[in-house]
Amino acid sequence: MTRVLAVVLIATLTTMMTGIDATSRASQDRDQSKREKQRTAVTKTLGEMRRGTTATIERQDGEKIDVVIQEITPDAVIVLRQQRGHVVTETIPITDIATIKKSSLKKMSKTPSKVLIGVAVGFGVLVVAGLAACASASSARAHPGAADEAH
Repeated sequence: MTRVLAVVLIATLTTMMTGIDATSRASQDRDQSKREKQRTAVTKTLGEMRRGTTATIERQDGEKIDVVIQEITPDAVIVLRQQRGHVVTETIPITDIATIKKSSLKKMSKTPSKVLIGVAVGFGVLVVAGLAACASASSARAHPGAADEAH
C-alpha cells in the first residue's frame, strides 16, 4: 500500500513540476490566435462588401455556399441563399465563417444563364420565321397572278 501511495505522490509532484498545464495553455493560445487571425481576415473582407454583394462563404465545417449579403453586423452576417429551390434568409455568425470571397453573379448562375441564352435564341428564330412567313403571305396576296405567270 505504501508503494502505491509513493508512486501516486511522485507522479503528482512530477506532473506539477513539468507543467502539463503550461502545454495545454500553449495549445489554447495558438487556437485563440488562429481564431483572431481568421476573424480579422473575415472582418476586413466584409468591410469591402456592402448590401447586395454576391459572395462565397466557406464555413468552419468546410461547407461552401453562395450568398447575397443583406446586412453586416459586428458579430454576424445576414445573407440570402438558395436552399432546396427556395431563397432563405440566414444569419451566420462571423466565428462560423472560415473564409469569405466576393464572387461574380455570372459565376454563381452559369446554368440558368445558359438556359436563358438558349430560350432567347429560340425566340429570335421563331420571330424571324414568323416575319418571313408573313412577308411571303403578304407578297402572294399583293400579286396573285405573279405565281401563275412564273410557270
